[in-house]
Amino acid sequence: MFGQVRWGSVTCPCETKAREALEAEKQRRDWLTLCQEFTSRDKLIPRATLGNYSRRPGRENALKIAQNFADTYSEWQKERPGLGIYINGTNGLGKTHLLTGIYRDLIGQRASAVFMTTYHMFQRFREVAKVEDYEYERRLLKVLYTCDVLLLDDVGGEVPYDSRAEKLLDVINARSKKRPIIYSSNLTPEGLEHWMGNQGTRIADRILENSVTVTLNGESERGLINDRHHDWLAGRVKGLG
Repeated sequence: MFGQVRWGSVTCPCETKAREALEAEKQRRDWLTLCQEFTSRDKLIPRATLGNYSRRPGRENALKIAQNFADTYSEWQKERPGLGIYINGTNGLGKTHLLTGIYRDLIGQRASAVFMTTYHMFQRFREVAKVEDYEYERRLLKVLYTCDVLLLDDVGGEVPYDSRAEKLLDVINARSKKRPIIYSSNLTPEGLEHWMGNQGTRIADRILENSVTVTLNGESERGLINDRHHDWLAGRVKGLG
């Protein structure tokens, strides 16, 4: 070139592909780490899986649907983009156990799943507002809006301020018909509508539009555990009625 001999290296196509694959894997690991950072890990039930969920009357359909979603969520996405599950029922029926089990199955498949109580979600939004940490807010919204599956536990378990309802609605709208949300709540969608104030109707409509509703029935697991405690105590204390 210009009367001079120049030497240069030519990258082999296979080396280029390998380097791109390594970079893609690094980005994926960083993304999964970020999702884990925002997961309410202390609210996950220790050792809970779908395999050890209590198969009691009134819960069978919920377990079957949860297991099918966890096993084939990519097919759900392909056939019904953004379709999730709204699990509702009274306290002690294992709603958080189901969400924990789904979460652990998805993590095992390297899906970018995030488990978060709605209280924890609102708490994070409050932290952002206090310190005006916009980089933190950007990361939080990226996780809430774009993780593969968002699992929101105990929806409606917090005081229903309008500002909280608006934040929840923003998250639901951002994921609508794109990425699924798995909810648990003590309230039916209709009950949630009344509970969430001015935005309640819109929230309930979006949930029904993007979710399969499953209602748990049966005896509370907490009541059964208490019964077992009493049975044990009856063997130690004479004369208990």
